[in-house]
Amino acid sequence: MFLVTSLSGCVEPPEKIPCEEGLTTIEHLTDPDDATVANINLADLDGDGVDEIFSTRPLDGFFTRWICDGDGCIEEIFSENLTAPVRTHIVDLDGDNFTDIIVSDIGILPPADDLVGKVVMFKGLGNGEFETLTIIDGIGRTVSAESGDFDSDGDLDLVVCEFGNFEGSVFWLEALGNNSWIRHDIDERSGAIHAYPVDIDNDGDLDITVSLSQVYEEVNIYRNNGEGIFSKNSLVNLDDTYFGMSGIEIVDLDQDGDYDIIYTNGDTLDMDFPIESDPNEYHGVAWLENDGNGYFTKHELTRVWGAFIGHPVDIDSDGDLDIIIGTFQIAEMFPDATRTDLVLLENNGDQQFTRHNITNILRYIITFDSGDIDGDGDIELIGGSHRISFEGPSHRGIEFTWVEPGGCD
Repeated sequence: MFLVTSLSGCVEPPEKIPCEEGLTTIEHLTDPDDATVANINLADLDGDGVDEIFSTRPLDGFFTRWICDGDGCIEEIFSENLTAPVRTHIVDLDGDNFTDIIVSDIGILPPADDLVGKVVMFKGLGNGEFETLTIIDGIGRTVSAESGDFDSDGDLDLVVCEFGNFEGSVFWLEALGNNSWIRHDIDERSGAIHAYPVDIDNDGDLDITVSLSQVYEEVNIYRNNGEGIFSKNSLVNLDDTYFGMSGIEIVDLDQDGDYDIIYTNGDTLDMDFPIESDPNEYHGVAWLENDGNGYFTKHELTRVWGAFIGHPVDIDSDGDLDIIIGTFQIAEMFPDATRTDLVLLENNGDQQFTRHNITNILRYIITFDSGDIDGDGDIELIGGSHRISFEGPSHRGIEFTWVEPGGCD
């Protein structure tokens, strides 16, 4: 058991700045060390109705939690029993009425089949105290662990992405209580990036939506029979390993009452993209529109090289969902390609999008999340850079705001 007391800084609230059109940033905490961020997650851990910012730092061996209000932000560091954390999931996993933090730890960042991955639980004990428990270890490089009741028995299980390299899997852990679990393999292939529990076909049980990359380039639904037995339905399946699948987001984009899928392809570290081909004609973002029963129509949204995330957010507060696209554009990979740091797809309310290119802002923003971090009822958009050692301006976690052209008049 331990009490998190490591604080890395408290700053004054950002000053009011004059209206500026386009996409601009607000820095709540500075980034003096050029941090590398794997994931930004906004969630309400302490139950006060305000979201906190969780930021994973795999090269530093810890994740942080920002608590913000009108007076600024305080940052806590969590490092116990962690090696290279890449994702957090905030949930009361064990049903004891204290919220827990579930951490996916990749072990090492470079591709490998070493069994260095694990899932760690920071078990909430109340009053800011946590106990660290290892849920599973000795597995391939682990990038995602999300909760859901897959066998309909009333408790929460976990679905895990064992990305690995050439070996890996998607599996779910059946909860038996007292941190005991039974593993059930779903797909014994490597490269799973995200696995999200969602009732995609509205039949009352939790299915799992998965993006695969590395050797396979797929978006799949694993349909649940209600008892934790899954059958695969492939929505996207490409033979080109250089497709560069980079992730999915689950959202009701058209606000018709069912879950759609936004997926991106643009992983520039695959290293096998055809020479002299234009990545802007290949990489990009697409939307899979759900008909309400788990059958989908594909819509190409835009092409941009290095597309790594397409996050839905009502950035202009007009009642529909826009999409902010973060890119991982390494200049050495495509030295002749025009750089675009971010792309905003502005929704007209009928899923027709106007594209806004944003350059010279921040680079390598591969993760976004949105929520209310200051309790004012407005939604803030927070992003983080996966800088590693590449050149260019980046940030460990920064707020983005948008004013459309002419909006300052």
